[in-house]
Amino acid sequence: MPNAKSLPARVKIPLPQRGGYRTLAEREIDSRLLRHFLAVAECKSFTAAAEALHLTQPALTKSIRKLEQLLGVKLLERHHQGVEPTPFGEALASRARLIELELAHALAEIESMKGGLTGTVNVGVGPSFINCVSQLVLAMQIHRPNVRVNVSVAVMDTLLAGLISAGFDIICTSLEFPSYPEITKEPLSVGEHLVVCAADHVLRERGPVSPKELLAYPWVAFSKDNMGIARMGAVFAANRLRPPKITSTTNSIEVMFDLVRKSNYLASIPVSLRPNALARGLAELPVKGALWQATLGIAYRNSAALSAPLQAFIGACREVCRTPGRHHS
Repeated sequence: MPNAKSLPARVKIPLPQRGGYRTLAEREIDSRLLRHFLAVAECKSFTAAAEALHLTQPALTKSIRKLEQLLGVKLLERHHQGVEPTPFGEALASRARLIELELAHALAEIESMKGGLTGTVNVGVGPSFINCVSQLVLAMQIHRPNVRVNVSVAVMDTLLAGLISAGFDIICTSLEFPSYPEITKEPLSVGEHLVVCAADHVLRERGPVSPKELLAYPWVAFSKDNMGIARMGAVFAANRLRPPKITSTTNSIEVMFDLVRKSNYLASIPVSLRPNALARGLAELPVKGALWQATLGIAYRNSAALSAPLQAFIGACREVCRTPGRHHS
């Protein structure tokens, strides 16, 4: 242990810098360079990115080289199939997308403040909200008629990944996913699930069936819906049963319904899709005991100032979905 007398009486700790640029990269990197890099990373081709940006390929290559020189790392790797980001490139791309998104929100906010009320909202919707998403869009556009709403349907896993990576501004889905400090989850209602089968399925002759009887038949589920499949498996685990055998997956509700209608497949769907299933000639299979309930709502990234279009869509979600005693899925 050093002798206390050998230490200086007072140690001067450098104060953190206030304002200004700490590095050359911070001073020289601008949104144009980041936009050029993102275009190549997403198109996986200098040629395609140059066309999308209306640039010559040499000019685009020059931008990427300048960015790599400023950062002192290689951002992109060329190979015979195209271009792929390096680990450094992937790290930059994930943050650059957020920068681009925040800039877009800032511009939309400025336009709204000027009275233009224009902008874009990218919405991710889970199967639970398919039948009410048009109502959400219309409710918002009554107040924001010049806002464009882009709607994509996907399962919870895909929606969450898209929200984190800034592909979506907001998602409408089951909120039973891990909490993240950068994401706000707002519950709006409770949803339930049911089992559907073909109208002439043998199980329909038995009246309410037990979870054990369901295991004798193949199942079709939504593709990449790991959280939903795990939740369904938990229902069987609670009855001390193995999980059902999922033999097909699809990202299309129409394909799912067609498979069930033409075979002995079973499928678990949100209650809100019951009318869709019945219209396709399917039948609800009575099951002893409820399958599961899920908290439904919206999730969006925390921000000091949400854009006016996004605030309008959040308001529409609250207006349409947050009805006392309302249950849907």
